[in-house]
Amino acid sequence: MGKVDLKLLGYCGIYCARCDIYRACKDGDKPRQQAIADWLNEHMDADCTAEQISCSGCKGPLDDHWSVGCKVRQCASKRGVTTCVECEEYGSCETLESFYRGGDYESARATLERISRIGLDAWVAEQED
Repeated sequence: MGKVDLKLLGYCGIYCARCDIYRACKDGDKPRQQAIADWLNEHMDADCTAEQISCSGCKGPLDDHWSVGCKVRQCASKRGVTTCVECEEYGSCETLESFYRGGDYESARATLERISRIGLDAWVAEQED
């Protein structure tokens, strides 16, 4: 995969470098942004334009964040953790569980579970191999 940028590792386990929204924005891929908007409009009953598909990553500036109201981000940033694994409530956190139930986030959950088992440094090493 290359070098892991921990600023792109969301508190919840999403790795932004693998996120379609982040990548489309980073690459300036307007057709991909339009495809994402079209999918959201069709499947999520949204009213979204390609221009609204914008994100600098989970730990990026709030004015360019896909989910400004992300409760996981709000909680974890207040607690000063790198990921939710570092929180004493990890494993019983309703905020995190509610997030996972809200979409297709099994890969994010798996990332945090792996980090919990082997540690952040070992997870980074695995990703960089």
